Amino acid sequence: MSHSDLQPAQWSVIKKQLFCFFFIFFLLYIFLNPNNIVPYSWYVQNLYIPTYTKLAAWLSKDALHIVNPAVSFYNSTIDTVFGYLTILFIISLSLIGSLVWVLAGKKTSGYPKLYRILLLILRYYLAITWIAYGSIKIAGLQFPPLSPVTLLQTYGNSSPKDLAWAFMGYSTVYNYCIGLSELAVGILLFFRRTSTFANLIGLIMFANVLAFDYIFEVNVKLLITVLMVMTLFILSKDVARLVNFFFLGKTVYPERDSPVRFNTKWKNTAFRVAKCAFILFLVFFDLRGYFARAKAYNGHLKKPPLYGIYNVTSFIRNKNTLKPLTTDTTRWNKLAVSAPEGTAAVILMNDSTTNFVFEPDTVNHKITMYSKTDTPGKYTFNYSHPARGMLLLRGKWRSDSLQIELREYDMNKFPLISQRFRWIMGRNQGIKK
Repeated sequence: MSHSDLQPAQWSVIKKQLFCFFFIFFLLYIFLNPNNIVPYSWYVQNLYIPTYTKLAAWLSKDALHIVNPAVSFYNSTIDTVFGYLTILFIISLSLIGSLVWVLAGKKTSGYPKLYRILLLILRYYLAITWIAYGSIKIAGLQFPPLSPVTLLQTYGNSSPKDLAWAFMGYSTVYNYCIGLSELAVGILLFFRRTSTFANLIGLIMFANVLAFDYIFEVNVKLLITVLMVMTLFILSKDVARLVNFFFLGKTVYPERDSPVRFNTKWKNTAFRVAKCAFILFLVFFDLRGYFARAKAYNGHLKKPPLYGIYNVTSFIRNKNTLKPLTTDTTRWNKLAVSAPEGTAAVILMNDSTTNFVFEPDTVNHKITMYSKTDTPGKYTFNYSHPARGMLLLRGKWRSDSLQIELREYDMNKFPLISQRFRWIMGRNQGIKK
């Protein structure tokens, strides 16, 4: 839609059909996809989301006969059966609703007022979204730092998402930069004069996130796709002006759409103050909430006892010393004790990895390990430190008696940890000694 669509003029049937479809689609999406970004909106969502979830489950099992029944996993922005059913449901209702709307409003020339309202809703929704996404990155909550298990994981054994999360979690400064950029876009979107500029920057950032999520199999592809469509829909009203400005070198006049104005000065002042107060509240609410969650999570991420990476130097099973053969699928090669507290991974000689719940008892010098999928199979080891940097484990593993000697590996030797920012690159950096 162009800028002229905001003026009272006769819309074509196709234009009215498109507007009615997107009007229903966007509002239903916001309503049925609670992204938990609007403060306290979850109290309202709890009133209708459980009912809709039951409807989606019925559609998947009885109406569409999908093998796996639709189950709400976190929310419908996740790329699950439930998420795709929600999109299908919204598109179907939007098609039917727009057809009925257009047929019932044959004599209506257009919907410029509703168009303005829709643009305002989408602009504010995107603004709130950007502020939430920027805040979670500034708080350091979205991408955790590299753990011992991550440092030992090879590229080939990583999932695409694990690789992406490791890349993003490597640098705190990089997350600050992205978070501040997203926060700035969100704030600028609240103001009409800067909204087009903010949406252009947001479009570039969304394009990057879209490629990131699709390529690295991040499970919010549905959400980012719809947010991208929302941004393009808002920018569509300025297509002619943007083309003239960026490509044709023609004069571009200010937008003729007038902002909200009241008859008295004090009402206009009060409205501006209320708007700025809402923006400040939203930024404070998100930053405070995410920093509080990050503090709790980082507290959970505190280094547990025996934290680190250990190389197995001796592995004795039933009094038989096993040689470090890469064909051995039972001998341990490494032990990585990670945060959050209570997690560890055993890397075998064939590079296969098994994750365990890791419960150290520092008083009695005992360790209990078990798989989350096999809680009855618990293994207990007595541990000691024969020398500095050494760890000795003695205990039962299934029906075998094990004695394992391990040496702690200095994680600062990893290039990812030791190599930091340098202005001058190269081995000798061109400096005379």
